[in-house]
Amino acid sequence: MSPELERLLAALYERDTCEPRERPRWHATVERLMAEAMDKQPGIGRDQVMEALRPRYQEFRRAHRKPSTLPPKA
Repeated sequence: MSPELERLLAALYERDTCEPRERPRWHATVERLMAEAMDKQPGIGRDQVMEALRPRYQEFRRAHRKPSTLPPKA
């Protein structure tokens, strides 16, 4: 996976999971990274980029999910 894609996925994850007071900063970071991604691929819109990212983002979220703190059932 490219470093740019990894940064964008990480920023999306942080935006979606951060404390409310940090959300504007992460939203701005996501917007900047999205603009950079779209600049590299002329003719591709934001919706197309987000649609392409959706499966990778779901995988990224699964990989970064914190384990449950409940003890296993005996």
